[in-house]
Amino acid sequence: MAVEEPGGAGESGEPGAWACPRCARDLVRETMRSGRRRAKEWRRCPGCGFLGRPDLGGRPVLHPFRELTGEDGDCVFCGWEDCNRAGEAFAWNDWWCEWIVCTACGRENVRRIKRVSP
Repeated sequence: MAVEEPGGAGESGEPGAWACPRCARDLVRETMRSGRRRAKEWRRCPGCGFLGRPDLGGRPVLHPFRELTGEDGDCVFCGWEDCNRAGEAFAWNDWWCEWIVCTACGRENVRRIKRVSP
């Protein structure tokens, strides 16, 4: 579930700061640059480890992601290990899917998890 920008509701009260939805600490901005692709902006909580990405459409929401490990964490495009991040699962064309983002090469892709039960 996307988190709305609280506009400074974190512990610092700084205008425009994102607050962690789990522990209310201010989120730290991370920018990933990968090759010729556009830079990706992320927010991470230094306390509990929450990870989110601002909405690419400009809406004031933060989409939660998680870091993948093992084989799922390896990018199928560039081959880097433990660089994939996954968004929340969603239903699409009779499948449960996740939005996958590689922090090494910047590619994004939909990954099928399993078929939706009828």
